[in-house]
Amino acid sequence: MMIKEKKMKTRILCYGDSNTWGAIPITRKRYDESSRYTKILQNILGEDFEIIEEGLPSRTVDKDDIKFPKGNRNGSLFFGQCILSHDPLDYVLIMLGTNDLKTKFNSNLEDISRSLQEKYIDYLKKDLYPLLNSVPQIIIVAPSEIRGGLFDDFDSSSEEKSKRFNSIYRQLAIKNDCIFIDNQNLIAGEDGVYLSKESHQKLAEKIFSAINKENINK
Repeated sequence: MMIKEKKMKTRILCYGDSNTWGAIPITRKRYDESSRYTKILQNILGEDFEIIEEGLPSRTVDKDDIKFPKGNRNGSLFFGQCILSHDPLDYVLIMLGTNDLKTKFNSNLEDISRSLQEKYIDYLKKDLYPLLNSVPQIIIVAPSEIRGGLFDDFDSSSEEKSKRFNSIYRQLAIKNDCIFIDNQNLIAGEDGVYLSKESHQKLAEKIFSAINKENINK
């Protein structure tokens, strides 16, 4: 009797910070599986897809930030290892940049975009390429705007810079043939940084629509 080969699931790695981890505004506890955008997306897409959650609170694009327990929250240092450990992947979703706007880093959006280009997009497509089964399609998500809230890490300059996430990330995505997800209707909760429960639902729907559209156009 021949054993029918099982079709591989479409695999999506979600690489981000506390909003991918699922931090709840104010309490900083974690949304349950019915509320996080990653799990909502899994339910919408169904059993032919596998969503891999890779969210870490305080993760930056490329800024060194040592936190307890001992470890660096610099996302670029772990990105390559993460890709290789989960290979093969069909999509890699990147939603980072909020923590780079903390006042102690004094970053601007052009610097952040340049780092995403060099340390994520180019690194994945050029340096990691020979080691991968295939190069996954990249999805760039613009983080939500920061609002005046309860975090001393951010100031009014951080808020103003965050208003440019959409325009800068859109340019980056177009330049590199990446799927782009804007932050329209993605609203932070009471603390001004962590996404509301409603925004997690909306983000999952946005990603679902983008993946559907991409597959239809293939």
